[in-house]
Amino acid sequence: MLRAPLLVTIAAVAAGAAGPPAAEQSVQLRYQWTKGDVLEYRVTLHSTGEVSGVPGRQDTRTEQTITQRITLTVDGVAPSGVASVHETVTAIRSESSAPVGKIVVDTAKPSDDTTDPIGQAMSKMLAAVVGQPINIVIAPDGTVRSIEGGSRLLERIAEGANADPDMAAASQALTSLYSDDAIRGMLEQSFPKLPAQPVKPGDNWTGQIALGNHTIGRIAAAITFTLKRVDSASGRATVAAVMKLTQEVKPPAAGPTRMTMTLGDSRGEGELVFDIARGRIVTNTMRTEMPSTVSMIGPDGSPVTFHNRVKTDAAMELVEK
Repeated sequence: MLRAPLLVTIAAVAAGAAGPPAAEQSVQLRYQWTKGDVLEYRVTLHSTGEVSGVPGRQDTRTEQTITQRITLTVDGVAPSGVASVHETVTAIRSESSAPVGKIVVDTAKPSDDTTDPIGQAMSKMLAAVVGQPINIVIAPDGTVRSIEGGSRLLERIAEGANADPDMAAASQALTSLYSDDAIRGMLEQSFPKLPAQPVKPGDNWTGQIALGNHTIGRIAAAITFTLKRVDSASGRATVAAVMKLTQEVKPPAAGPTRMTMTLGDSRGEGELVFDIARGRIVTNTMRTEMPSTVSMIGPDGSPVTFHNRVKTDAAMELVEK
């Protein structure tokens, strides 16, 4: 969920009202929820990884595209506008390619899944994700008050992994995606916090997101948002986002190889479209690049250092009914 650029929609100025042109007026950006509403989003994450400098091996490139269909159902809204929402993944398609071959998994078309053991393991685990609700409490400014359900989802994945040894490796990857902390990070990227005060084109505000996993450690993402323009005809605003990623805490050296990963100069840029009259995101995109250096002990006991570069394009789009 990946997750991004921001566009924001703004209420049109009443006809004939005195004051500056609509595009120059300040607007208040707020998420709006109505009990019983069901929103559907399509989330696509395309990433490429390039590994270079491994002694005795050719440089390699891997590529993966994950597409998810997600529904948000509004269970209740407090007078303050704080909403209780449950998020459900309804379908996942994963397509990955590497030097060893290509694997395609689609929960909507399980009969088309690969016969490869790893692909079959992934299919079982992704099926465990589909339909499992995540309960979220979110404020009108986008502050995530609470998240519940990630642990239960991980239990479903773990149950399958324990029953099938081929799923063990893949389950570790999903654990880093669907823990409560990881889900919070994806939500805060997808539905970023909005400014407390009204803003006009050219105004900036900032946000901070905690990311990372057991492999790369704790990552702080500092984001600067800029309201680029307001389209009074459509009631939407365009917001640009620039992100800087910093490795705040490196993970300890892991396993017998004593592997460690150091994040390089990592950045992202994106844009978001937000419908203000309805108080919801229409599109949200982000492109990031994360270089890193990996150090470890090789099979012969000598130190080995190589480089990894991951480029990611994330896009979230509202599926209009």
